[in-house]
Amino acid sequence: MKIGRILSNSKFLSRLRLSIFFFLFSCSSESIQISPNNWSESVFDLERSYIFVEKKEATDFQNMKSIPEANWQSFETKTLGFERNDGKALWVKFKPTVAEKLRSPVLYAEIALEEFEVYQNGEKIYDFYESDYVFPHIISLKSSNSEIYIRFFSHYKGYVGMDRKVEIRDHSDALVQLFTDNFAETFLAPVLLVLSFIFSGFFLLRKREKIFLYFAILLVSAAFIQGLNGFVGFSLKKYSYILIPFLYVNFALFPFFILLFLNQIFPPFFRSLFRILSVTHILVFVVSIVKNMKTEISFLNSEYDYNWLLILEAGITILSSIYVLFKGERHLRLVTIGIFCLVVAGTHDTMVDQEILSYKIRILSFGFWTMIGLFAIFVFRHYSKILTYINKVNLELSEKNKELERLIVIDKDLTLAKALQSSLLSTKFKEDEKIRVIGFSQTLESVGGDYFDHTKDSLGNWALLMTDVSGHGISSALVAAMSKMAFAGASAYLQYPSRVFQLMNRHLVGKTKNLFITASYIFIDTESNELSFSNAGHPGFFLIRPLESEVLRFNTKGKPLGLFAETEFSERTISVFPGDRILMYTDGILELLNENEEMFGEDRIKKLLWENRFQNIQSLSSILQDAFYRFSSGWKYQMDDLSYLLIEII
Repeated sequence: MKIGRILSNSKFLSRLRLSIFFFLFSCSSESIQISPNNWSESVFDLERSYIFVEKKEATDFQNMKSIPEANWQSFETKTLGFERNDGKALWVKFKPTVAEKLRSPVLYAEIALEEFEVYQNGEKIYDFYESDYVFPHIISLKSSNSEIYIRFFSHYKGYVGMDRKVEIRDHSDALVQLFTDNFAETFLAPVLLVLSFIFSGFFLLRKREKIFLYFAILLVSAAFIQGLNGFVGFSLKKYSYILIPFLYVNFALFPFFILLFLNQIFPPFFRSLFRILSVTHILVFVVSIVKNMKTEISFLNSEYDYNWLLILEAGITILSSIYVLFKGERHLRLVTIGIFCLVVAGTHDTMVDQEILSYKIRILSFGFWTMIGLFAIFVFRHYSKILTYINKVNLELSEKNKELERLIVIDKDLTLAKALQSSLLSTKFKEDEKIRVIGFSQTLESVGGDYFDHTKDSLGNWALLMTDVSGHGISSALVAAMSKMAFAGASAYLQYPSRVFQLMNRHLVGKTKNLFITASYIFIDTESNELSFSNAGHPGFFLIRPLESEVLRFNTKGKPLGLFAETEFSERTISVFPGDRILMYTDGILELLNENEEMFGEDRIKKLLWENRFQNIQSLSSILQDAFYRFSSGWKYQMDDLSYLLIEII
């Protein structure tokens, strides 16, 4: 009979497991003797007859006994089921010859979907009116060979009666038979649950890989399908009002979970196809449930309506799996083969249930076990890769820790170097009755190559130096320190700017290792208010004089320090007056970038100085620093060290 997806095994396998069961649990070392309690009698081997009766007349058993024997028809096939005869009930009668030989005889029926009643010796001994119940029935009989009458009312599309194994046997033997028939499925369920926990753990470790989550859900669904088999379902009969809806909804959702899982491992084209199939599957399932909601056997009738879709999905999955086996990712091939075997087995059993295939052998359990075996190999390989990866990460962490320790030492050294460099710079604010000086420096790294200095000679005249070493970082900072020593060596000639640069250059040539220094130098004679200056490849300086119409820029020609042994430096002298302000700076200010990669440039500096020419020197310095900071979004786009000296003639 066409009962969808009910898990049972072939007669050969059932007898094989029964033999193993008795072999393991027998206390005798001798061969097992067949006792009367082991006898069984298939109802299909007995003389049986049937009759269809109007339903309103079928409720009176006494009337059935009075029907002439000639009106009863004999069975021609090995079944107790028929094509549905609408509006009528089916009565079947037969005489169990072995019942009186058994201690506790029972009628063991694997499937009997319909409302039915069983009569023996003129009395009702069993009745069943629950919908969608597909688990076995074990019906106690009397130890008598009196005729048994069974009345069926069919609500399942097209069929009425019992199917598969229907036998007369001893009660204890029937329970053992029921257990051994479903032993593989019962044992498989906890294995599937354990695997689902393992894959859930994989998902928690790597949440981006949803394949593990969908596979864990798939395994849980499979565990319930396998676990709620004939033996467990029969044992939980009093909870069948909960068990049956859960079981059938799970039957319908299991293919949906397979489609979700395949959507994760197959190529993009197949993913789109499986998304469409997933949506179609749910829609067809919901429509079939609603369509059959009013019938007594709603779930089974619904399943009858969407079995065609399951076969279609299975066909597409099989073809897709074959493609992925040859074209897909190599590390997922075992998973693909496992799914392939499961889908083939499920499709085979569905076709058996639909009687597309005439034989009754079912292989779904073998499909599950094959899938589990392949997935176990996959898990083992994946776990091994994880362990290998963890060991690799541990080694890398060990190396990183060593590197971090070295970096910590370097960082401490850099902190000390920064402090030492700060001590090399002249104070950032200094003044006397004639001159006021404010300095600022912002390095790109912990230490930098910008260096400024200011000092006074014995007569109170001021010497101011601004240098910029090429590059930045530690090497530039070391050369900047060398520049300070070179400047200190020229202290006897502060009033001669070109002479200062000649002496510094002589000291630095050949010692800077391909680095060079640009510099700007100013000497202010506070008695004559004359300013002498010289440049060594540096941008020069700006003069802000309120009486002028714009900011003035001064520069002289000269090559950077440290490159050429003999070089000449130009020198100029200008007059300065009280209220004049001078800005010496490095090119890091000119090259300061914003988020649009625009440079701050000379025009912005001049505009900024002119618009704030009446501010006091401290405010002007703060305005400059704030403008640089905001332009580069908090030094985010700074490309080089930058420094300036702001000088005011009092």
